[in-house]
This record gives sequence, C-alpha cells and structure tokens, in this order.
Amino acid sequence: MDAPFLHRTEAGERLARSLPHLAGREDVTVLALPHGGVPVAFEVARALEAPLDLAIVQPLLHAMGPPRREVTLGLLGFPKALQLHEATLNALNLSDEALSQTLSRARQLLRQHLRAMRPSAPVPPLAGRTVVLVDDGTAAGVALRCAARLLRRAGARTLVAAVPVASEEALRLLATEFEEVICCSKPEPFVSVPSGYECYSDVTDAQVRELMTRAREGYAPRKMAPRDVRI
Repeated sequence: MDAPFLHRTEAGERLARSLPHLAGREDVTVLALPHGGVPVAFEVARALEAPLDLAIVQPLLHAMGPPRREVTLGLLGFPKALQLHEATLNALNLSDEALSQTLSRARQLLRQHLRAMRPSAPVPPLAGRTVVLVDDGTAAGVALRCAARLLRRAGARTLVAAVPVASEEALRLLATEFEEVICCSKPEPFVSVPSGYECYSDVTDAQVRELMTRAREGYAPRKMAPRDVRI
C-alpha cells in the first residue's frame, strides 16, 4: 500500500486545507511538537496566516536512590507551564529544597532545547486564544494530550489537534482533550507514523530553527502584542 504522504511538507499543505475555518483569524496560534511536527506546522501556519511557535513537553524527573531510579513529579513545558503530580509529591514527602533543585535542573535543560531550536524572541500570547497543536502523526496521542493539559494551564481557550496520520485509538483519546481533532489519514490497520510517509527523514535542531526563523520573518502576526516568556 502506498504511503498517503510524500513528505512532511506535503502533509502540512493537505492538513491546512482541512482548517479553512481558522484561516486569517487573529485569535489563532499554531504550535508544533518538535522535531517532526515543525515542518508540518510551518505549512499550516503559513496557510492560516498565523504565528508559529513550539510546544515542548518534558517530564519533571527526580532522582531517587539507592538503587538509583527516577520518579516523574509532573510535566514542564514551553510556552511557560508546569503541572505537578500532587499525589506523587505527597507520597515522596519531598522537601521544598529538593523540589526546587529538580525544577531548576529541568528548566535549565528546557532552556538548552529552546536555544538550539528557536530564535531568541518573544512568543505570542496564548491566554484566550485558539491554539492549533500540530505533530507529524501519532500512534497513541500521548505527547499531544500532555501538551494539551499544559496549554490549558497557560490559558488557551480552544484547542485543536491537527495531525496528518493517526490511529483510530489515538483520535478517540485526543477527542477527550481537544475541542476539535483534524486528521487526513486513518490507516487500518495502523502500523506506525513513518509508514504514512514515503520520505520520513530525521528533522534536526538546525532545520527546526531555520523554519522558526522563516515563519517569524515571513508572516509575522498582525495586531498582536507579544510578551516575553521566561522559563
């Protein structure tokens, strides 16, 4: 069976054609899950004439020992968002100092990721806005759903998940977190995200940064007052 998409650029162009109701609206922001989601989201943002930025979600890990192991205390993301697992924190009875050190290390790692992939610039505000969250595909929807929870905490009003290819199970789960879920291809049986593309090469930090720079220079948002976000 032929793959439904030649590459991520074509997938983004086709995905954008499924979002005509969001085109030209000044309350729309497109966020991409790096790395593979960025080339797709670039085409979506271009078609919608919307600002583009990254949605980075990483687990907040605390080292325990001995034996040395790591426990997930919550999620840390960009744009600025933090979700702690209160039950885990209560069970571990961590001191404020230990939690502060864990947060500091996680934020430092996040800043390193941002410096590698994103030009130094303010991000568009998310509070009260419609956010289109884009990836190049999903088998289970885990990363998209985690990002959705953080975006809610950041004040996003409406969340739209947009993926070129996904499993039926992933789409069902995404519908519990997003107001709208857009998908171009739902192969049955679902094999993997790469199987949806004829060309599925790795996307590097440098390629992400180039696309982010082009998006910022090529179709800057209109009538918006960006704000600085500090991690």
